[in-house]
Amino acid sequence: MNAPLYEALAALAEKGEVRMHMPGHKGRAMTPLFSAAIDYTEIPPTGNLYTGEGPIAEAEALAAAAWGAPGAYFLTGGSTQGVLAGLALCAAPGETILLDRNAHKSFFSVAALLDLRPVYLCGPTAEGVSAALAARPEIKTVCLTSPTYDGRILDVSAIAAACRASGARLFVDGAHGAHFPFVGRGGCAVALGADASVCSAHKTLPALGSAAVLFTSDDFSAAEVRSRTALFGTSSPSYPVMASIDWARAYLEGEGGARYREAAARTAALRRAVNRRGVFHALTEEDGLTLDPTRLTVDTARAGLDGRKAGELLEQTFHIWPEMDDRRGVVCILTCADGAEEFARLEEAFQKLEAFAGGAPLPPCPPPPAPEICRTVRQAIFGPRCRLPLGQARGRIAAASIAPYPPGVPVAAPGERITGEILDYFKTIGYPLDEPVFVLEEGA
Repeated sequence: MNAPLYEALAALAEKGEVRMHMPGHKGRAMTPLFSAAIDYTEIPPTGNLYTGEGPIAEAEALAAAAWGAPGAYFLTGGSTQGVLAGLALCAAPGETILLDRNAHKSFFSVAALLDLRPVYLCGPTAEGVSAALAARPEIKTVCLTSPTYDGRILDVSAIAAACRASGARLFVDGAHGAHFPFVGRGGCAVALGADASVCSAHKTLPALGSAAVLFTSDDFSAAEVRSRTALFGTSSPSYPVMASIDWARAYLEGEGGARYREAAARTAALRRAVNRRGVFHALTEEDGLTLDPTRLTVDTARAGLDGRKAGELLEQTFHIWPEMDDRRGVVCILTCADGAEEFARLEEAFQKLEAFAGGAPLPPCPPPPAPEICRTVRQAIFGPRCRLPLGQARGRIAAASIAPYPPGVPVAAPGERITGEILDYFKTIGYPLDEPVFVLEEGA
């Protein structure tokens, strides 16, 4: 039998390496149920996702209660499906939206499909949102990301209040915060006042890949929400994926919740251990931030160790796969599936990594240059385009997101000019300038 993908995954799983990345189950079979035995289709006993029948609807109602939202809708296309459906609920085609620049690339996909016109907001606060809405009263939809990829949490309640005061809806990409109700961080963003939000169950819960949930307020009918999720989802949703959301919720409302809180306590202890040695710096709430209690973000550059090298060492020397590494450091996702052994291996690895530190801090990365918007996202993505090495694209208009790291946050979004400053930024962060990118054809 020749099955290269299956064989590669099976071989990797047998190595016993430590997974500090999503999915949140970390490859551990916390239940034996997720197999072909429960891979069904729509028959009377199984229910129908897009009509809201049977045990699926019952499971969604339990999820709504657990996350504190009036409505919860299972997704099998990840939070990307939820972003597409959520924006289709909140904004009409052709509208201008206020978009946190720290936005996943799926926001630009829906902007192309619905011809939405983003106005960007950096470092969102309630005051900043109020000011932006006052300056652009035509904007009736605000889109935020909380928590961020490195675990920072925005004041969603205050921002939601600012949106309501201005007559705008708030949609929150909470993809990385599915575990919050089970570690004392409150419900989903809708529970905090947002109109709709999405979370990726597969990122931080013991659920299968692509499992996600869309949460909504009472402003949206169930029929309306289901029609939008069906618009952007497969007509053959995976029953094992949906069942894994249901199982993960039930598990975390029981014994799994204690395991997750234990993981949060161990993460706090690991942060303290890293910082006590004074070589690297783990992000903590003492830095004046509100943080995901199980996200470990370690700055290695302050000790002269490029984060990409740190990530490579973790993988090749210590057999630990972090979620992400960039010039500044590494990000690890800890979940209820990680126990004392995984935390001990991670702490030992960071301690041994200190031997590779160069001493002199690496200079901080500059912020990305301000965008020069030349076309709408829709015009850029659907216009005539070609591919060029990034280094040869100076002056051209990006026809796709150019995002150099896993969250998919673009440095150059579709419709923006690739300036010399942007190329200098890519060079500074070590992004390969020979990487092919899509640009609009000249004159387009």
